[in-house]
Parts: sequence; structure tokens; C-alpha cells
Amino acid sequence: MRLTDVTKNQLTDICSTFMFEGMNSDDVLTILQDERVICQSYLKGETVFGPQQYSRSLAYILKGSAFISMKTGSGENFPMRKIEEGSFFGVAALFNEETRYVTEISAAANMKIVFFRESLVEECIRNHADFAMNYVRFLGSRIRFLNRKISLLANTSSESSLIGYLLNAAGRFGEEFRLEVSYSQLARNLNMGRSSLYRALDDLEERNIIRRSGRNITLVNYEALKNS
Repeated sequence: MRLTDVTKNQLTDICSTFMFEGMNSDDVLTILQDERVICQSYLKGETVFGPQQYSRSLAYILKGSAFISMKTGSGENFPMRKIEEGSFFGVAALFNEETRYVTEISAAANMKIVFFRESLVEECIRNHADFAMNYVRFLGSRIRFLNRKISLLANTSSESSLIGYLLNAAGRFGEEFRLEVSYSQLARNLNMGRSSLYRALDDLEERNIIRRSGRNITLVNYEALKNS
């Protein structure tokens, strides 16, 4: 990445990310000027990473945001979360022999992403102790996030599956959003019966946690939903 590819403020933002915390500023600038750092732009809706379309790189969102989704058994895309400007992603593409990426990442808005190629990340881990510890902490946070996801998916409660979906949707769209699919399709995506879905929705509505109007959902009490 040439330094002219980003603004001075954006360069400062990269240098101040947690991944470079504790490092000498000259060392960080040397890393950013390496030819294995590439800046790339994406239009809204474009695929950044997919099962067969990805780069073995650690990625940093310099501008914009992205959606992460995963294919269900029925072939539908199940939304997992939204990643915002200033976030890193892509660790699942590094240091393994897999030929497919596990999720799909698409641009939620026009984006600019900085990619750090795998060989450079390895070099940074080997040569900079602070970078290595920051990377380990990042991996730890991703493991905790995935453990929470697994807990939700493993829970057989219909309401728990729905709550997980609603929290993910709120992370992507805010506390007022319109379902992207019909209720029947949502039930299939969540691997539950349609009647079970409606019962779970009715229960949340009776407890004044959500409000429905057709496919429009409002989270009336987000904290209560998180603690349900």
C-alpha cells in the first residue's frame, strides 16, 4: 500500500489500532509501507470474502462496513453480524490448509479495506512481541464470540434461536428493522416450525420486548432481549 492511497487521518487511525498497540511508531510505518500491504475498494453489495473467493490476509476496514453471513443447510444465507469501520477480520483465512472460507463477507456500504498478507502477519508475529500479543488477544475475543454463537445454536429452545437472530439483526440494522425474508422462511432458517416461531414472537411481544407490524420489528427493550 502506498501512503498516498490513504489520507493522513486514515493512516493515523491504522497506526492507533489495537493491533499495533505498544509498538514503535517507526516500526508500524515500516510495516504499512511493505508491498504486502494492499488497499482495495469495494462497492456496496460486492463480495469481499466468500467460500471460494478470499485472500489469505488479515483485513482492516478503513472505510465503510460489511455483513457476515453463513449458508444454512437449506442453502439460505443466515446473517451473523455486521462489522464496522475500524474492525479487523479474516483470521480464519490465515495459517491453515483449508481451501474454502467459512463465511461470506459482503460490503454493506462502499468500502476501503487494507489487507495484510499472511507472510507479513507471520513476520510481524515473529519480530514484534507486542504485535504477537495483540494478535493473540484478538484471537481470544473471536473465540469468545464464536462460543456465544455456538451456545445459541446448540440451545434447542425456539425462543433462544429467535433471540439470537433478533440480536444479530439489531447489530446489522439497529433496533428497528424489516425482516429480509418471510416468517415461513425465517422459521426454516432457524430450523423450527412456523407455529413455534409465532409462539416465540407472541411471547416476546406480550412481555413488551418487541413490537411487530407485518415484517417490521421494533426492539422495545433491547436489554431485556439480551438477558432473555
